[in-house]
Amino acid sequence: RAPAIARLWSADLALGLLHAPGNAMASAGLNASGELLGVGARATLGLASRGAVAAGFAVSEARDTADLLGPLQARSIAAGDIVSPAQPLIADGLSGRGLLVSSRPPWRAQLVDDLDLSGPMPPGWEAELWHQDRLVAVTRKADASGQWRFAGLPVRLGENRWVVRLFGPHGETTEQAFTRLVGTEMNAESEVDYAIGFIDGGMPLLGAAANRTPSGAAGFATVGWGLTPALTARFDVRAPVAGDPALALGLHGALAGGLWAATMAGDGLGGWGGAVRMARRFGSQDLVIDMARHGHFAGPAQPPLVREFAELAGISGQGRVGLGRLSLPWQVRLQTATRRSGGQQQSAMMRMAMPFALWQANAALNLVRHEKAGWQGNAALGLSAGWGRLRLRGGMDAALTDGWRLAGTSFSAAHSTARGAVSLDLTWQAATGRLGGGVSINRRLGPFGLSAGAATAGDGWRLGLGLVVGLWQGGGRWRAAPAGLARSGAVLADMFIDDDMDGQRDPDEAGVQGGRFIVGNALRSEHTDKDGRLLLGGLPAGPAVDVETQLASLPDFTLRPARAGDRLSLRPGEVRTLPIPLRPTGSIEAQVLLVSGDTRTPRSGVPVTLRDASGREIARGVTDFEGYVLFDGLAFGTWTVDAAGQSSPGLALSRTAPDQRARVLIAPQRP
Repeated sequence: RAPAIARLWSADLALGLLHAPGNAMASAGLNASGELLGVGARATLGLASRGAVAAGFAVSEARDTADLLGPLQARSIAAGDIVSPAQPLIADGLSGRGLLVSSRPPWRAQLVDDLDLSGPMPPGWEAELWHQDRLVAVTRKADASGQWRFAGLPVRLGENRWVVRLFGPHGETTEQAFTRLVGTEMNAESEVDYAIGFIDGGMPLLGAAANRTPSGAAGFATVGWGLTPALTARFDVRAPVAGDPALALGLHGALAGGLWAATMAGDGLGGWGGAVRMARRFGSQDLVIDMARHGHFAGPAQPPLVREFAELAGISGQGRVGLGRLSLPWQVRLQTATRRSGGQQQSAMMRMAMPFALWQANAALNLVRHEKAGWQGNAALGLSAGWGRLRLRGGMDAALTDGWRLAGTSFSAAHSTARGAVSLDLTWQAATGRLGGGVSINRRLGPFGLSAGAATAGDGWRLGLGLVVGLWQGGGRWRAAPAGLARSGAVLADMFIDDDMDGQRDPDEAGVQGGRFIVGNALRSEHTDKDGRLLLGGLPAGPAVDVETQLASLPDFTLRPARAGDRLSLRPGEVRTLPIPLRPTGSIEAQVLLVSGDTRTPRSGVPVTLRDASGREIARGVTDFEGYVLFDGLAFGTWTVDAAGQSSPGLALSRTAPDQRARVLIAPQRP
């Protein structure tokens, strides 16, 4: 991209009208992304006929390489309205005005590490490497020390399990499994990362704090160090401008197939706190145990659990239970805690779903017992079913105070189409005996999203109308698109026939209609228009994404892209123009004939090599039962075909002669 002081990439615009009993309001919102002094910039603006103006602004930059800010070797930097990283026990993830510098990009790369596996391999044996029931590699040769070796294996978040199977010359077999468990807070061995900065929690860059007590201004720092492949140490410090600093030291590791974390924290007032977490997977079930003593860490900067409870212990689990051909998802949490306001509290939560082919049932139960108030809670039972494009849902709720009582019922029906949906919602409240509900409509009109709704509200009706649209610049002018561009990345693919083969589209070069693309590992359903252009939206911002042309979608099979694909790293809101030059290609059909006297016999199974004008090998093939082999998708130029030590004359492919045929004559070898 050409450098610019400031550039607007895309913007999302939302307009709304609301009328309710005693309240009428119009609102507008703008979310814009662009570039300022070479880094990404984001701005938000909210306007309402009632209420204060809400505004936000931030600049940021993130890279895969640690080359930001010179000796700091940072990978990301953000300033303005930012979100600080959570620090166990001493600080929650806070939003507000501030500055953040980190050696870890804001996205967590799935690839954590790589390793080499090796082991003894007797002569005549071979080794296979399997990963998640897939054959990855095979080796039949031992290294200089007599070991089988598989190098550079990627280690990703979660459980990494490889199986090496050895096969002997007389049918012997042996197997060895290797497992590496990696949690989200673990680093590779000897890897050090950090995050440092300053934040005024709860205070925006522009305007006053809204709907939350500010946590105060403070500096913070977090450092992580991979001590071993299975153990990472983390150090956190928070230094408020008004108050005493707090420190936390934590260890995160993997042991016996499970993950664990232990954290200790203290402050200048002599208070301390600690927490331990252990997690283990049993088949498809996950189990987590938590124990914590929070001490007097109870300020507005702490996480909600720390602010509410002085001590707690709990066990939670989730997973799926197999029942015949069904898989029943479940969640359970049991907790006992000491409230800061006084007294003990026990709580229990359970959720379970029963999915069937055409309908699904789900149940939820929440119970809380305080030593002064006794048991309280609620329960819910729901049913849902699909019928073509119609989706039906119904349920009822019960509340526990002095006994179980029916709280209310609900029913909804939604009919969806390719361009929108219509929904009907009905509710009944047992306490008042009042029936309520409403109707809502969502519709896509080209790039515009339109919503309208009407519902009962107290003594009258609540009416709403909304309009959303995205704006982006492409082809030298501003265009409209579905909203959401300012939050993710997008690519404007420009597919054309590159007649002069310079890789750039000239005014007289025609676009290609109907082209489709593979993004990541998914085939996109959209296709290029008559000008050869297509906006591919909703791409992840930050991590690299691969964009590849689907060859089967091209209307002319002789057209081939100049590149196999492209790998892009996009910023939030960026719309990157991606030229897709297609070049005409040709083909060479070669036949290998055995010459014996005056007889020429086609030979099958003969290896054939294709070489370019410089003699470099480009492709290989094997002749069929009639002695033919076909090489297609070839760029225009001069080619030669080799078989059994014989070569064809130079074959020139051009626009006037895109297809050539060649014969390679071979003779029997003399003994």
